[in-house]
Amino acid sequence: MGTNFNTDSVETETQKKLDEIEKNLEKNVTIAVVGKVSAGKSSLLNALFHKNKNEELLANVGAMSGVTTKVKRFKLGKYVEIMDSPGLGDIIDENSAATRNALLDIDVGILVVSDSADVAQKQHFDLLKTHCKKVFVVLNKIDMYDRQKSSIPKVVQQWREALNLSETENIFQTCTFGYDPDTDSETNLDIRGVDELRTSIFAFLKEHGKDLVLAREMERKSVIAKRIIYGALAAVGIEAFIPGSAIYITGTQAAAIMSIHYTYTGEVLSKKSAVAIIPLFASQSIGANAFLFAKSFLPPTGILDIAAAGVAIIVTLAMLSAVNWVYENGYNLDDKTELKEQFNRFKKLLDEIGAKEIARIIISKDIKSIMELISKFIK
Repeated sequence: MGTNFNTDSVETETQKKLDEIEKNLEKNVTIAVVGKVSAGKSSLLNALFHKNKNEELLANVGAMSGVTTKVKRFKLGKYVEIMDSPGLGDIIDENSAATRNALLDIDVGILVVSDSADVAQKQHFDLLKTHCKKVFVVLNKIDMYDRQKSSIPKVVQQWREALNLSETENIFQTCTFGYDPDTDSETNLDIRGVDELRTSIFAFLKEHGKDLVLAREMERKSVIAKRIIYGALAAVGIEAFIPGSAIYITGTQAAAIMSIHYTYTGEVLSKKSAVAIIPLFASQSIGANAFLFAKSFLPPTGILDIAAAGVAIIVTLAMLSAVNWVYENGYNLDDKTELKEQFNRFKKLLDEIGAKEIARIIISKDIKSIMELISKFIK
């Protein structure tokens, strides 16, 4: 069978995966951040998007109460819009009836509260729940309790009661101190609890295929690439044990290439281009790919499957590491020489670790070990 990746079965399965990826990358993500004046909404936004103290901030932060007194919009890339407002009612009132329905198709609502419970915030919470697919409640400025930490559980419970939250609705506890321009220059940012909130937002958006759209505007590109590669390796580790595995593995590889391309360029790579790049790597590892492709149409044999899993994972990790490298260093998929050179370099390093050991790491599903492996090739 050689390394012919253009069989009808491979192309059909690959197109299914790429159709879904393409559809997801053209979706819009809208986030509404709501809360009373001085709740720390702007600081929370800056922390969510990993803004440093001395760089241009996503949202203005000032020492005077009420800096954000009306709706502020932030368009990030083509598909992400952030709305920062004292209340969702302000967003509704500011728009005409013609645009209101479209505007209020909000993916994520964030209600930011601080200090003691305020039952008046219940109306904001209820309005968010009406117009948002998911609402996250954030108790910000927990640093005010640093000298009385035992008070935090009591305050959280008070807010739960004031908002009438269900047992499954969480209150995230955050601190986003230090963005205020009047803060002493030598004072470091104090960011707490934001990672947990960000992770939960991504987890929700992933259910709707929108996590990569937001991640591209929120995370460092290498962090996103690691996450994409992790998902691909986990999938390939399973697919290697399925009869006809090359069909599924090729689709997974092409989908990951499309996702990495989007991460660095903000553009959706054509399905044809994503598939066309794979034979380039196959030509650099004919023995491995011929074995894998032939094996994929044989019945499971246990030992052979583990070997195939190791080969599939090595080829996939070397392939995606090379794709990430060319984008990270200012090249693109047209730079075939660089792609081949980097693929061979990464594959040599992986061969030194060994297919058996690499398969063991991936099949173990130990997230820390898998990310440590990926981090050897993606900084």
